[in-house]
Amino acid sequence: MPPQQQDGEVLQAYGHPKIAFFHLFWKVAAVLVYIFCGVFSSSFIVNFVVIVLLLTLDFWTTKNLSGRLLVGLRWWNETTDEGSNWRFETLGEASWAEADQQKGLCMLLVVPVHHGCLLLLLAMYNVLLLQPVVWGVLGIIALVKISVDYLLVIAVAVVLSSANVVGYTKCSKQASAQLRDMARNAMTSGLTAAISRV
Repeated sequence: MPPQQQDGEVLQAYGHPKIAFFHLFWKVAAVLVYIFCGVFSSSFIVNFVVIVLLLTLDFWTTKNLSGRLLVGLRWWNETTDEGSNWRFETLGEASWAEADQQKGLCMLLVVPVHHGCLLLLLAMYNVLLLQPVVWGVLGIIALVKISVDYLLVIAVAVVLSSANVVGYTKCSKQASAQLRDMARNAMTSGLTAAISRV
């Protein structure tokens, strides 16, 4: 059990507060710029480029930094001559133990979770899952307003955010299976040791 700490100390001790900040910042910035882009520029091209740039920064941050550093999950797609292969990576037991010692990573049910760490995890997943929903609602509004050009922006946003949702959902399933295997192995070795003592 970690010693009692203030919330700011918890964020410093258990996570990557800058990564958590940018995980949220790019998402919120893209939505706000989309909503208020008419105030800044009347040019669709400028608005499109700025919003898509924010969306790609968000996609890259979420895919390459947030998942790996906040929850120990990573995914990518490899294209070979035979086709396309999705790869999913979770930290192994030794990596989690090392991360726990360095207090750089946290994952629900794998290393001790302090309430600050749990908040980072919940924030990452809730924001990740909420993003395609927000863009979907904005897409419905664009349809009602018959703003066909901005539906292209919405399509890019939905595709990028949904790709991260699918990737991390599959990674989480693999991590859960890995956790079950580790628990099963621990129980088996414990039972074997107990039986051998008898």
